Amino acid sequence: MKKRLLLATTIAAICATGAANAQLELNASLELDTDTYDTADTERKYDQNGHVELGAMGMTTHGDYFAKAVGVVRLQTDGDDNVEVRDVYFQIGNSTWDAMFGRFEAVNLFPLGKDTVVTTAGGVGFYEANLVRGRSKDDGGQIAFHYNPTETIRFELASIFGDDDTAGDNGTAISGIRPAISFSYPNIRVTAGMEKVKYDLTGGGEVDKTGLGINTGINLGEGFVNLAVSRLDNDETDLSTTSFAANMTYGAFGLGYIHSNEEVDGDDDMKLDTIYAAYTVQIFDMENASVTFAGSMSKAKNAGSDDKSNALRVRFNYAF
Repeated sequence: MKKRLLLATTIAAICATGAANAQLELNASLELDTDTYDTADTERKYDQNGHVELGAMGMTTHGDYFAKAVGVVRLQTDGDDNVEVRDVYFQIGNSTWDAMFGRFEAVNLFPLGKDTVVTTAGGVGFYEANLVRGRSKDDGGQIAFHYNPTETIRFELASIFGDDDTAGDNGTAISGIRPAISFSYPNIRVTAGMEKVKYDLTGGGEVDKTGLGINTGINLGEGFVNLAVSRLDNDETDLSTTSFAANMTYGAFGLGYIHSNEEVDGDDDMKLDTIYAAYTVQIFDMENASVTFAGSMSKAKNAGSDDKSNALRVRFNYAF
């Protein structure tokens, strides 16, 4: 018992010594979904899946400079590989500039608000201006630079290198680049950016896509509104996708709408409309335990045929 007390005291003393310029944070959370869903061609089905997320963050400061390391993994109930690496990155810089290396997500150009469940019908998708946003696949890596000339302006240059496509292993130095800029005012934020993805596939052919995205966030006190528009041009398939999103959160409630058009060779062939909502309740007034009730309805017109998709979800969250 005395040895354990001595060990604990020693560890506490070491931590206290470095507390002035170093910090370590550990966190964990659980998310469990129970779903029911159907489409125009399938009967109602049920599913349950979830994960436990484990995270660690360490940061050391020296004057205005800092070095930061982050690692986040998920232990999933479904999938062939039940362990998913979410974020692993190293970040250095100061309040004016910084650089990030590893696996992470860049700024969100197409925020969906309280998107607990969002369905898409008929195989028609929407474009979120996120091809170079990050969390690249096994064959890719990421580097991003940030520059903050003032408290209201933030510039980001994100990039992906290697082959971020499932079609093969490519050693391209830079396969995607994504500059973005954000302007913040007392109750409004505007973020705009573009992205370019281009590289050759090892099995033949190439990927050549250009996208744009802009969104406005409006702070209404207890509520928040997002408005976003994006467009993607695929030069290899002559496919263009234009998407619009409008969503709001008010306290524990969220509501959103998405409209998307897909054009092939200039013809407006495919349309998608999706509406979704969610409401969160704390369990027994406990801050670390909640349940969210969510639903989504989607309708698509695809090459002359209509399809629909509906989903209901009950999500439990617990923060350890």
